[in-house]
Amino acid sequence: MNFNVVKKFEARRAYSFDLLVLVAVSVLVIFPALGQNRHWASREIRHAEIIREMAESGDYLVPKLLGKPYFDKPPVMHAAAAVLTRIAGEPSMTLVRMPSAVAGILGVLATYGVGLLLLDRSTALVGAFALLGMPGYSLMARQARPDMILCFSIIASCLFLILGMRKYRRIPHMLSLTLAGLLAGLGVITKGPFGVLFPVLFAIFVPFRRQDLKRPGIGWIGFGIGVVTAVAAWAIPAYLRDGGEYLHRVIFQPDLDVGKGGNGSPFYYVWLVMLLAMPLSLFLPVAILDLRRRGYSAMLAVAGAIFIVISCIPQKRRHYLLPLYPFLALGIAASIVRHSKTSKLVRRSAWVLIPLSVVAIPAYYAIIQPIVQPSEDPDMLFAKEVISVVEPDARIYCAKGEEELAWVGRRHKGIYKLHIDSSASKTLRQAELKSYMVTDERSLASLLKVTESLPIELILARKIGREKAMLFRIKEKSFGVP
Repeated sequence: MNFNVVKKFEARRAYSFDLLVLVAVSVLVIFPALGQNRHWASREIRHAEIIREMAESGDYLVPKLLGKPYFDKPPVMHAAAAVLTRIAGEPSMTLVRMPSAVAGILGVLATYGVGLLLLDRSTALVGAFALLGMPGYSLMARQARPDMILCFSIIASCLFLILGMRKYRRIPHMLSLTLAGLLAGLGVITKGPFGVLFPVLFAIFVPFRRQDLKRPGIGWIGFGIGVVTAVAAWAIPAYLRDGGEYLHRVIFQPDLDVGKGGNGSPFYYVWLVMLLAMPLSLFLPVAILDLRRRGYSAMLAVAGAIFIVISCIPQKRRHYLLPLYPFLALGIAASIVRHSKTSKLVRRSAWVLIPLSVVAIPAYYAIIQPIVQPSEDPDMLFAKEVISVVEPDARIYCAKGEEELAWVGRRHKGIYKLHIDSSASKTLRQAELKSYMVTDERSLASLLKVTESLPIELILARKIGREKAMLFRIKEKSFGVP
């Protein structure tokens, strides 16, 4: 048998084994206690309720919250989880978080692929495992938020960009770039222009000092076709549905205006990267030393470019860092592998810290969290109490907690968000019999400033953190003079 054929077969078998190990370890890290109800991340309950309503209605095109269109995010994550929920027949937090968990695992595999094509097998493995051990990455893979799908689409797009930039025949070359564009387009309809911007930065920085890679050139046409195709697959049906009203509201939503709402200095992310990229960030001095010796690292250049982009945006949110982690992991992993050959300290530190970080995440959720947080989320417990007290067809006006009530009660009809403004008085004056109001102390005080005293009867009161959550029964159908 030809020696080269045998060598290629053995290499493919080794790569397949690596992928199987990465999948197994990723499942063991991300899936334990995935459906836990002890702690909910920011806006998780909102996305969970949108998914529940989508599964209930069967409308996978336009996400809705409490029966009204939700413009903040396109339905990529919601639709995937809603399909799973509809198949299962019952909503659950495990199903709600499943798209993020799967995207997290695929992101680890794509990171390994990028490392394998650009660096070597050892670096690819170290980088993939180190990424899995980063709190900033694995914690997001356990949350019902669209950010992990964005991260996967970016790193997977970069993987196909590498294949497209290698010196292959034109048809595979163009096909790879088109697939890269499709994945970048998926990122765009998941969370906005970062889905295209970061792969483009990757294609700019990676070919430096490499003779085996060539920037796309005319291949950008295939990339662009892929992006447009992915966006059009959602945008055209959404446009035809209502003449573009929903699509317009999504594109011009306030959340996409990153030029407003600044809440941090340009150095806001420095300490966050050091914390959320632990323990790999401890090896950053080794990477810097290696960078000074070698002069250039494509992976660190891409990570640095992403860091600069998000640091220049006035809005500062820690989940913006997520697409940076795969490139940072590979960049630092390359330095660890090189220095491990000559430094016992680096080698032993890496062998101890990286496996510990991988084990720490499932250990926390499966062992530690049930001890330190033995009961369910207090907002969820209060919502369950409210649902157990009110009549099934009762109207509930909520100054807070409407999403929790809808999720726990498995219904959104009859649950209304009460805005604390001049309209609140009119809304409550027109309340029907068997109507209730849910609020907290702060919202109640604000409400009493914009309306007269209310004929309400306290039914429930529970201390949640520093605030008291309360359920009132509205005792009359109408009160006061309009």
